[in-house]
Amino acid sequence: MSTQDKSLSDRLFAPQWAGGWQLSRILLALAALAGHLPRAWGIGDVYGVQDLIFTMGPMTLNNHVQWSEGTAWGLWTAGLLGLFGLVWGGRAAKPGLLLWFGTTVLLLVNETLNVKAYDRLFMWVTLAFLLSPIGERKLTRKWRSPAGRWVLLVVFMALYGSTGWLKAIKEPTWWTNGDVLAYHMLHHYFGMKTIGVWASTQKWLLLPLCWGTVIFEAAFPVLVWFRRVNPWLLLVGALMHLGIRLFMNVGPFSYLALAVYPVLLHPEVAREWWERWQRRSAGGVPSSGRTSPT
Repeated sequence: MSTQDKSLSDRLFAPQWAGGWQLSRILLALAALAGHLPRAWGIGDVYGVQDLIFTMGPMTLNNHVQWSEGTAWGLWTAGLLGLFGLVWGGRAAKPGLLLWFGTTVLLLVNETLNVKAYDRLFMWVTLAFLLSPIGERKLTRKWRSPAGRWVLLVVFMALYGSTGWLKAIKEPTWWTNGDVLAYHMLHHYFGMKTIGVWASTQKWLLLPLCWGTVIFEAAFPVLVWFRRVNPWLLLVGALMHLGIRLFMNVGPFSYLALAVYPVLLHPEVAREWWERWQRRSAGGVPSSGRTSPT
């Protein structure tokens, strides 16, 4: 390997401020709880049912074993305990995340034909968090490998970029009249919220929302890398996800996306904001946190 290659590798994997992971760990646990708790109402009807079994693609476990209602309750309870470990943090964080993830996958094999987009996104996000330093405490004073952040960046670049460019190229109504967004707000399965039904009739609102969505998603894979633009880009993304949550029923999707934003925020920008907040909280006293990556 040449000196130039080593230098590039060193720059890519040089330790970065890890404080963003501390907040994201809690937000991820809350987002997972928002998806996990409602599954309790499906135990015995969806996850522990014996008379309606589906399999598809690689999810063929139901061809060999079906969960009883008691087993489904056990899996759900174990997943809940795992999320408590993730909230607790420290050495319990990653085992707790793995426990929740494993039991959730086992439950989802009974929901094969109805696995949601946020369930699939949770799987990729879980991989990134397992590569992160969430098993340590006091991360606001530490610098760690950016491997987990790189995974999140790739996942969200693919998520936003693919949907944004498909909208821009293949779905012209996102540019012309806003009807496509009105349709989503009125969709039987993930629409029909009172405020969404109202918004679906507001032409003055729909078109700017459509334009903003397409431009944000299509531009994200490029603009997220620029330090000065990164915070503003994520602010637009946060507003988009809050709008999705306000106007539509999409489960914990918006919560999951927002949970990773503290890590997607440029680490040095995040560190500066954290230290500024510390100084204000301390009445202007300089922060005693670590200021070097060693």
